[in-house]
Amino acid sequence: MRLLLRRITTVALAALVAFAITAIGQALWGVMVSVNLKVSPAIPWAALMMPFVLAGLVAFLAGRSWPHWGADARRALVPLAPVPAQAWIWAIVSGAVGIAVLAAFWTVAARIVRVPPNLLTDLSGVPIWTQAAFLLVAIAAAPLTEEIAFRGYAMGILRREFGPAGVLVLSSLMFAAAHLTQGLVAPKLIVYLLVGLGLGAIVMRTGSLLPAMVVHSMGDLAFFTLVWSQDAHRRLISQGGADAGFYATVAILVVGLPIWVVTWRRFLKATRKDARTGPPSINDSLATA
Repeated sequence: MRLLLRRITTVALAALVAFAITAIGQALWGVMVSVNLKVSPAIPWAALMMPFVLAGLVAFLAGRSWPHWGADARRALVPLAPVPAQAWIWAIVSGAVGIAVLAAFWTVAARIVRVPPNLLTDLSGVPIWTQAAFLLVAIAAAPLTEEIAFRGYAMGILRREFGPAGVLVLSSLMFAAAHLTQGLVAPKLIVYLLVGLGLGAIVMRTGSLLPAMVVHSMGDLAFFTLVWSQDAHRRLISQGGADAGFYATVAILVVGLPIWVVTWRRFLKATRKDARTGPPSINDSLATA
């Protein structure tokens, strides 16, 4: 009973901390964008200021800035170790293929069942340079804050009570739950859960948040420009039938999945001998994988 209570407390603490970090990062950016669009949409000053805000937030969370109390503990929760070139290459390649597969799955699912569009800032009528600046910051802000929140702090807290599999699954469930603001819809939650599992595994295998941040940013760029922006315009097959675009997307899904398996296996092979993680207990388990 005492063990169960301790584990429940650990899960609750990990979720609370991860959600708080994500909320702070996203809220700051959301407020700045809202004010920017109301005051001076032609001048993307929010996009110019946010990198400094992010740098300060990351420096604090990673224990690399004032205040110095707790800096060592914070630093241990945000592993930013260098990653070997082969691990980088296969993390990016397998990540890119995985993004294509998940984008195809989302698109196909949205043609079969009704998938409400994600909540995106309305940039209609906003100058193209402002849109581009906002997009660049958006695909950096979410990866930085969410990777530190879920693959850094949450996983680091969870490892006190759980083994590698438990840490990976629980942190991924938290990541999916954090996106419930986009709607309680099965296809969306499946994608977010798979993203959490994939990025968590990358962090565990490389011992660093850096490759996961890059893959996460690539995914956000693809989904912002090619998937989420089109959600509101998709017709269900039951309303207009399947067209060439639908079959092409199914083909991407079917062909891409085995390619992802091959590239993921190459990533696992590239990280087998040099597997490192921020949490030593996870590293010890993965080093023999």
